[in-house]
Formats: sequence, C-alpha cells, structure tokens
Amino acid sequence: MRSISRNAFRFAMVTSLCVLFYAQESWLYARSENGHTVELTQVDLFSLSDWQHKTVSVNGFILGMTRAKASELAQARRLKLLPVSLSEGGRSCEASCALYQDGGNWIGIDLFFDSSDRITMIKVGVPVDAYPEVKKVNVGRQFKGLTYQFFNHYTDGLRKRFLGDVEGKEKSSIGGASLTYVEYDYPQLGLVVHTTIDKRDHPPKPFDLEVDFVRAE
Repeated sequence: MRSISRNAFRFAMVTSLCVLFYAQESWLYARSENGHTVELTQVDLFSLSDWQHKTVSVNGFILGMTRAKASELAQARRLKLLPVSLSEGGRSCEASCALYQDGGNWIGIDLFFDSSDRITMIKVGVPVDAYPEVKKVNVGRQFKGLTYQFFNHYTDGLRKRFLGDVEGKEKSSIGGASLTYVEYDYPQLGLVVHTTIDKRDHPPKPFDLEVDFVRAE
C-alpha cells in the first residue's frame, strides 16, 4: 500500500507540474495575443505594424525578469544557466549566463543581469559555423515568418527593411585577421545587431548574427 501511495503521489506531482507548465505557456500566448508582450517563438514580431512598441519575450525570458524567476523558468523548460565564457571562472554566471539544454547544447540565448539581479539584456545568437546539433536546438529555429527570415537568413537588406539604415561600427578581430565585427545600434528600438564579415569576400557577406534586446531609449 505504501509503494502504491508513493507512486500515486509522484504521478500527482508530475501531473501538477505539467498543468503548471502548460498554464504558463497559455498565459504567455494570451499576453502575446492581447498586445502586452510578443513571444518570438509564437508570434511573428516583424509582421506587426506596431512591433516597435511591443515588449519582446524570447522563449519566455523578458527584460526586467529577476534571476530567481529566470532560474525557475529555465528549470521548467529543462534548461540550465551556465557561464557565457571562462572569464567568470567557468563556475558561476553573476553578470551573464548562457542557456543550455539540461545535459545538452546551447540554445542561442544569453542573459545579462544588473546589480539588482534583473535581466537588462537578452542576446540571441545564430552562428553559421555551429555543429548541426547546436543549430537544431537554436531558438531562432522556432521564430515565425519574417522574424524567422531575419534571424536565419540575415542580410543587410533585411535589417534596413525592418529596422532602418544606420551606420555600422566596425572592429577588427583579434590578430588582425580579415574578419571584421560590425555593430548596428538602434537605441529607440531597443536593439543592437552584431554581424561578422570577411573582407576577402567581394562583396563581404554578413554572418554569425547576434541581436541584443535592451531597454529602448
């Protein structure tokens, strides 16, 4: 009887967690639909006429979210917060964290926190030279319509079409190689676009897209 009760309890707990998770999913979708928040894995941001005035959510993570809430959400999605680089000793992620599958690969999202432990920037990266298994789980694969096109088939033409034309800031890579990093700032939109170009190509083609979602000015 005791083992049956224990199994029944475990079943009830799992069921409750599943209900909670799907309720959270429904809540995010409802918020997307009623205009408060646009969840990029559910709604095509760039198809909205007033997208510049929307609050963006990426896989449920949103600017201003506390580290505690981000950790809870990551756990619910079977993700782990790990250091972005070895610059933090490889054991903690005080200022920035990368989101990985539990026991798996990076999903293309980095979270940056301020001193009050709230998210101040969400970076979405779509590297072209990643392993196939990494590309497969990249969050950009879940985006919709024009937003999917922008992240997965990026061109400067698409950037100018959706965001407008601004002058890029170039920075050569370490070692003086032909690779050059280019940054496009859109403070009024709360976006920073990073690409890499190889100046040996004629014309240079951008690759390794990264987009920072920050507070709009």
